[in-house]
Amino acid sequence: MKIAFWSEQPEAGTTFNLAVTACTTVLLYPVSAAVVSGGYHNENLENKFFEKSNCFSWIEPSGWSYKTDSALAAESEEYFVTRGLECLLRKECSEELNEMTVKANMRQIIRDRMYCMPSCVKSEQEWWHQDSLFLRMSRVMDAVESYFDVVFIDCGCRQDDFAQKLLHESDVCVLNMRQDSEHIGAFYQNPPKFQGKTFFLLGKYFENTLYNQDNLKRLYRVESDRLGAVPYHPHLQAADQLGRIKNGIRYCMNQKESGKYVEFTREVTRAVNLILKLAGMIE
Repeated sequence: MKIAFWSEQPEAGTTFNLAVTACTTVLLYPVSAAVVSGGYHNENLENKFFEKSNCFSWIEPSGWSYKTDSALAAESEEYFVTRGLECLLRKECSEELNEMTVKANMRQIIRDRMYCMPSCVKSEQEWWHQDSLFLRMSRVMDAVESYFDVVFIDCGCRQDDFAQKLLHESDVCVLNMRQDSEHIGAFYQNPPKFQGKTFFLLGKYFENTLYNQDNLKRLYRVESDRLGAVPYHPHLQAADQLGRIKNGIRYCMNQKESGKYVEFTREVTRAVNLILKLAGMIE
């Protein structure tokens, strides 16, 4: 099961919305989930769940952990890594991408239930999609999908061929929009067409604005079960900056109906349930 997050505009909060959706999914239901980037290099996704550091902490499936660094070879000025996406891309055949190997090259967010795929340390260049290693990306994606109930893919606002391929292959495409965007009308009148089902998600949502959910449904006839929102939440935004978005979501979820952020939790839970229902994961 693949659920891809994408926006045709930058700064739509696509990665943030994905992180909120994925964490809420795992906290609500007994499922396993992976979060991966739709590109070769995307530290932004990892930074939603882990504090920025030059040294990554890895948790093996067996439960023990160790730390590893990226070593810079001065002569060739190339990075050599022992863990992560690039390690998986270097596997010569599909048989090497077994469950233990795949998960050992991912970072655990919630033990045994939620993992993040670290991106490559090399930055993308104009030729990145033609890189001999990246040509194996589809094979790695297929392996990750086979070991998790659902894979959330961050396509950002990418327009490249591989991102478009992921969007067309995904079971659900979550199209992210800024609520204050002047292009929102045109977007809803002529949304992109994908093979899977489409869900519209408003990020940093405020109810008392022109383009709220009620008006969007009325003006553009957006179906109620295809539209959701992630309300603006100052404390969660702060947690996001610290790489602690999981803790922020867990705190909100634990507040129940008497909590300070009950409206946020209710709206996010509704959106997540609609996305999972659209994907066929829940009834």
